[in-house]
Amino acid sequence: MAAQRPTCDGPPSASWLTSHLVARLQAAATRLRFLLAVPAAALLFIFSDRGPIWPGAAIALAGESLQVWASAHLHKNTALIQSGPYAWVRNPMYLGRFLVGLGLVLLTWRWFFILPYIAVFCLYAQARVLGEEARLQALFGEQYQAYSRAVGRWLPRPPRAALAGGRWSWASVVRNHQLRVSVALLGWLALIWWRARALGPAPRGW
Repeated sequence: MAAQRPTCDGPPSASWLTSHLVARLQAAATRLRFLLAVPAAALLFIFSDRGPIWPGAAIALAGESLQVWASAHLHKNTALIQSGPYAWVRNPMYLGRFLVGLGLVLLTWRWFFILPYIAVFCLYAQARVLGEEARLQALFGEQYQAYSRAVGRWLPRPPRAALAGGRWSWASVVRNHQLRVSVALLGWLALIWWRARALGPAPRGW
């Protein structure tokens, strides 16, 4: 049920305030995502010079593999997806995105990049997911409630029962733009590998 808008007869309801706050957080997160992308990429490029590259690269590639798997089953707003990684966790795309970002910031081996990233992403993802869950609840009703009871929001766990079947679809991967993201990630990791070997270390003391 949608939250009731406030009227002249009384103060706004708690559910309306919550949904309004989530919407504002979603809008702010979307604006900040694009605003911070360029300086974040520049900082990662400059400071990805300490320690081995492979741990961060492995985590980023694992996250991207999860996103590709999820996008192969994703058909937005047409059906409630319960196959593939969606049988294990309700938000595999966000979980994969978190791992990609975590892998990239781990390339720096600097806590003042890693800890803020974790905090900011958790706030961003939670705000986005709360809004999306309200939309899915409105679209699919009891079916989504049953799915939510069976599958965790963030922590993957083996499916307890057979959920709706689905097949891998490369067309879905392309339609959801995940193939381009994969190519971009591979290019970025190659660039970081080149930077670490060709340009030398970042300024001392950092």
